[in-house]
Amino acid sequence: MNYSFASSYLSRQKSPGSEIPDPPSENLGYIVVIPALCEPDLINTLRSLRKCTRPARDIEVIVVINASENASKEIIDCNGNMFDAVVDWIRKSGDKTLKFYILNETLPSRDAGAGLARKTGMDEALRRFSSIGKNNGYILSLDADSTCDENYFTAIEETILKKPLTKGFEIYFEHPLTGSGYTENVYQAITQYEVHLRYVKLFLKLTGFPHAHHTIGSCFGVRADIYAAQGGMNKRKGGEDFYFLHKVIPLGNFEEITGTRVIPSPRDSFRVPFGTGPVIRKLIETGEELTTYHPETFRILKAFITLIPLFYKADKNKILSLVDPLSENIRVFLEDHEYLAAIVEVNNNSGSYEAFINRFFRWFDAFRIIKYLNYSAMHFIPKQPVRLAAIELLKDMEVKVPEKQGLPELLYVLRKIEKGD
Repeated sequence: MNYSFASSYLSRQKSPGSEIPDPPSENLGYIVVIPALCEPDLINTLRSLRKCTRPARDIEVIVVINASENASKEIIDCNGNMFDAVVDWIRKSGDKTLKFYILNETLPSRDAGAGLARKTGMDEALRRFSSIGKNNGYILSLDADSTCDENYFTAIEETILKKPLTKGFEIYFEHPLTGSGYTENVYQAITQYEVHLRYVKLFLKLTGFPHAHHTIGSCFGVRADIYAAQGGMNKRKGGEDFYFLHKVIPLGNFEEITGTRVIPSPRDSFRVPFGTGPVIRKLIETGEELTTYHPETFRILKAFITLIPLFYKADKNKILSLVDPLSENIRVFLEDHEYLAAIVEVNNNSGSYEAFINRFFRWFDAFRIIKYLNYSAMHFIPKQPVRLAAIELLKDMEVKVPEKQGLPELLYVLRKIEKGD
C-alpha cells in the first residue's frame, strides 16, 4: 500500500489534521462530499444515498456545513438547526458499509464559498484514504439539494471495474421538469438551461474537441491520488468544479457514467456568482428566453479543429496558409492569442504526433474555447434562442426533429443522445 501518496499535498494545506476521529474501514472505496449552507433538503439527499444498493467497497459520506465568519445571524441559526437535525438523523442511520459524518466549518470571509467548502470536505476525504493507503479510492462530489438513483454507487463501481485506469468521471444528470416542488416558471427555466448545457457539450463533441464534458459540482468523481496530484479543489466562490475538472479531464481516462442518474435541484440561488441558480433567477425575474452560442460559432470552431493534425511539424508559412482561409471571427481571436507562436512552441516540444495533439489541447483547452465562444458572441455572431440552436445542432447530427418542436421534447432527445439510447 502507498501510505504517502498524498503526504506532499496534505502537508501544504493550512487546514488541521483529520477532523473525523473514527478510523476508516480498510475496505473503504468511496467518500461522498456534500457542502451545505442552510440547506432545508439536506436530509432528503442523505436518505437518497442511504437507499442506494451497496457496492463491494464501503462508503462514507462527509457533510460540510459551512458559513462565512461574518455570516448573518439568520444563516448561523439555520446552519445550527440543520446541524442538530443531521446529527440526530445520523444517529439513527448508517451501518458498517455506509457511514455518515458531519463537519461544522466557519470559513474565512475572504474565501468563504462553494469552492472552499467543497475543498474542505474533499481534503478530509483524501486524509482518510491516505491514512489507509487507498490511493485508488474515489472522492465523489454531490450537492445538498440533489438526489440520486438507487444504483448510483453500483453504476460507478461497474465503470471502475471495467476500466480500472479511470482517473475521474462525470455522472449523468437530469433536472426535474415537472412536479409540485417548484413553480411552473422554475420548471420552464430549468428546461431551457439544461438544453443549453447539453447543446454546448454535444456541439463541442461534434467539433472534435476531445475534452467535452459536463463539469457540474453534484455530478463528478475523482480518484484520490489524482485529486492530490492535481493540487486539490480550488477556493473559487463559483465555477470551482469547472476549473478543477479541466485539470483532470486532459489527463485521459476520464469517463462518462450514464447508467445511473443524479437529480440536481432546479431552484434559483444567490449563493454563487454563476451557474444554475443565478441563471434560473435571471430567467424568472426577466421572463426572457435563454440564448446560447450560435451554431455557426461551433461550425467555425470545427473548421479550425479539423486543421490541427496538419499543424504537426508544419513551418510558420504552412500554418499561416492553413489558418488564413478561416472565418474572421476565429482568425482574429487566434491572432489575439498569439496562436502562431503557441503552435511553434508545441511542435518544438513534441516528440511524436500523439504528444503534439495532447500538448496542443493543453494550450487550446476548455478555458480558451469558452473565451472564443464569448468573443465570437460579443463581436461577430450574436447568441441565438436555445430552442433554435438545439434544432440546428440536431440537424448537424442528422437527427430529424420538427422545426416547431418544443423545448421539453428537444431536451428528451438530447438526453437520449447523451445516454447513448
